[in-house]
Amino acid sequence: MGDGDVHRWVDHTGELELELSAPSEEAIFAGALEALRELLEEGGDGGPTDRRRVSVSAPERTLLLVEWLGEQIYRAETEGFVPRRVADLSLAPNRLDATVEGRRGRPAHLVKAVTYHELRFDRDTDGWRAHLVLDV
Repeated sequence: MGDGDVHRWVDHTGELELELSAPSEEAIFAGALEALRELLEEGGDGGPTDRRRVSVSAPERTLLLVEWLGEQIYRAETEGFVPRRVADLSLAPNRLDATVEGRRGRPAHLVKAVTYHELRFDRDTDGWRAHLVLDV
């Protein structure tokens, strides 16, 4: 994440809350991936570097963020692909296309799902903020 980007985990039993703030919408999506990487890599080993093309769509930005993280979680669970960073990201009104760099290995934590509980993604005076709850 660049200067001014922030993410913070809030731990609860059975769930984790992710709060993000960044100067742009694209940075929120990149920051969400980096936060997920932090969670999945914690204590895990890394395999060889790999790249994945990711395309997700949803009728609004908030749901697009859920789909984006949901796709990363799915790949971690089914392929052992731990995302490390966004190599490129293109954001359209209802679609996100990106190349994600990562490693194949064993994720330290498996996330069951991104929930819709307390889901937010909006602009404020400092940029953009998002809030997600992950079921772990």
